[in-house]
Amino acid sequence: MIKHTLVGAALALAVTVPGLAADDEIMAIDQTFAAMSASHGVAAAFSHYLANDAVKLDGGSHAKFGHDVIVAELEGLPTDTTLDWKPEDGKIAASGDLAYTWGTYVFSMVRDGQRRESHGKYITIWEKRDGEWKAILDGGNTSPGPWDGKGN
Repeated sequence: MIKHTLVGAALALAVTVPGLAADDEIMAIDQTFAAMSASHGVAAAFSHYLANDAVKLDGGSHAKFGHDVIVAELEGLPTDTTLDWKPEDGKIAASGDLAYTWGTYVFSMVRDGQRRESHGKYITIWEKRDGEWKAILDGGNTSPGPWDGKGN
């Protein structure tokens, strides 16, 4: 219930605030997606935002096809796993039905008694379906460490 209320409020805000630029709308969606991952877990967030026919492309692994396959893999992660990300930019196509966001992430879990982190970057392609933005393609790969905002 809380999940739906939080998401609904953020979506309503992103869509109804007068003067909110179109690109700000998709940034707000991705920020809400990230907040859901932090508060409800990675699998729950992806389950809510992925389209049924989504594709996941991550470095070091084969493509994953479909909402259920992707979410099942995420549900199999250890319970101490976190995926925190920050959208850096995003654009909505002039047609208003396709968009992308990109940003940086930190993936972490406890292994051998120590928290281990992996830093990276991601891109998500969004499609507006029945008035709701859904992630249709998501991919990421690791970076050498935290991003300094300058591409170094």
